[in-house]
Order: sequence, then C-alpha cells, then structure tokens
Amino acid sequence: MPQQTIRRLPDDYGIIAFMDGLFITARQTVVLFMLMAFGFGAGKFRILDAPSVKRLADFVLVIVTPCLMVTSFQRPFDSAVLVGVAWAFAAAVFTHLTSIAFARLAVHDRDAARERVLRFATVFSNAGFMGFPLEYALLGPEGVFYGSVYVVVFHLLCWTYGVWEIKGGFGGESPLKAFVNPGLVGVAIGLPFFLLSVKLPQIVAEPVKAIGDMNTSLSMVVLGFYLSGARFAAAFSASGTYVTLALRHIVVPAVLTAVMLLVPGIDPTVRMAAVIPAAAPVGASVAMFAVRYGGDGEFPAALVAVSTVFSIVTMPIVIGFAKTFFGGMS
Repeated sequence: MPQQTIRRLPDDYGIIAFMDGLFITARQTVVLFMLMAFGFGAGKFRILDAPSVKRLADFVLVIVTPCLMVTSFQRPFDSAVLVGVAWAFAAAVFTHLTSIAFARLAVHDRDAARERVLRFATVFSNAGFMGFPLEYALLGPEGVFYGSVYVVVFHLLCWTYGVWEIKGGFGGESPLKAFVNPGLVGVAIGLPFFLLSVKLPQIVAEPVKAIGDMNTSLSMVVLGFYLSGARFAAAFSASGTYVTLALRHIVVPAVLTAVMLLVPGIDPTVRMAAVIPAAAPVGASVAMFAVRYGGDGEFPAALVAVSTVFSIVTMPIVIGFAKTFFGGMS
C-alpha cells in the first residue's frame, strides 16, 4: 500500500490568507479611488459645481440606492437567509451602540459644536457610498442584501440619535423622519418580494437593476468632487480628530470582528457584510447634517476628506484581517 501523503497547512497559511484578503480588498479599494479621481478632476476643472453635485448626490440617495437594494432582494425566499438577516441586524445594532459608547467616553473637544461633529463622525460611517460598492465588489448581490440591513439601522439611528447629537437636542425635529428615508423605502419595497419569492417582471427588473448598478460609479464621483475642494488642514484643528479617526477606522471594526469570532454559526458573508461598513470612513452625512442644522460645514467636510484618504490604507488591512479570520470570501 503506497504511503499516504499527509496534508498539512503550511506554517505561514495565516499570512497567506491575510495577504490574499489584503490584495483583494486593496485592488477593489484602488478601483473605487480611481473612480473618485474622475469626480476629483471634474471638481478641479469645474466640470461639476456644488449645486449640480448636490443634485447628483440626491439622485444617488433617493433613486439609485433604493434600486440597488430592491435588486438585492430579488432572490427566492430561504429561511436560512432570515437567520443571516437577524445576525446582520444584531451586528449593525451592536456596532452603532458600541460606537456611541466609545464616542461619549473618549471623544472630547474644547469647542462644543466641534465635539458634537466628532462624536457623530465616530458613530456613522460611509456605509452607503463606500460600503455598498465594496460589498458588491467583494461579496456580490448577497453582500449588498445583508449590507442593506446595516443601512436600515444606520438611518434609524442617524435621524434619531444623530439629530440629537449634532443639534444638542431634538428641538422640534419630527421622529417620523427616522422612518421615511431612502434606505428604509428600498427595504420596504424589496423585502416583500423576497418574503413572497416574487420576481419583478423582466421589463421592470432590467431598468431597476441598470439604475442600481450606477451606485458605485456615481457615489465615487460625488466623493471625489468633495475631496477636490477639501481643506485637509482644517480637520486637524481639533484635538479629538485623532481619537475619532482611530475609533472609526481601527477600534470599532476590530471590536466587531473579535465579537463575531466568538459567536459560532454565522455565515462568513454575513460577517464580512457587517465588517465592511463598520470599517468604512466617516460618512458624508456628518457634513450634510452639520450644515442642515446651522453649523459650519468646513470642518466636517475636511474630516470626511481626511478619513476617506486614510481608508485607502485602513480598509484593506481591516478587511484583510477579517477575511483571514472568517474565511469564505473568494
């Protein structure tokens, strides 16, 4: 009987897996930043201006993102998927509540308005503009499906806790706005199709999918435009900036990764779909909310710009580590 070859993982398997995850994520992140370069150039050469980009951002938020979410729900009903949705929801709630606790405990600044901006930025990542494109690139429609759960929690808390934080109180703001927003609309439309295993007619599904597929390119163009006019030095005028960046880019996703490793039986795609938005840079919503409620937009815009640039390095590393621990991502 011939001697059987013993199959043994190489000693450096963990390093190989990490480098594989790092390469995959870095490649997709570079693609996203190359798309941003078009928006950056359009801003520098004044092909686009602030009003037109604001309308473009509204189009992405109100039309494109819901179409992407509706398309992601076009799948046969599977009770096992509902378990994944429950885990994705729990992970999103845990991430936001942990971020809120860290922000309240660790983020401080002499200027009260700036402190509110920094705390808001610690909690709310760019889950839509950066999260969805990367989830789609790395995990496919299934990643967007689970990632949409994170966005639902994001919107619920952004229009409740976020408004309270950035304003220092509600001040007459209607809580109903937390339940009427593009993220929840997309889920409200798409979820019944999934639960009932109903497919949209092809004549409707194709244009909805085509619009949803615009999310990545248009989102990156919008971010690139805002980067073109950002004053990076303004972000470092606050001592709390460094703490916010550390929490947003490293601590929060690391804590989530560690906790999910302790919970057995979660699908790797669900785990990755939770970590990606948790590792995303500061959300552009901090600048929009600051301006909306009478604050100065320069500091939050600079903070978003710096965080976005930092994410070129931090997101591939964090997601590479997560891929190594979780597995299941090709």
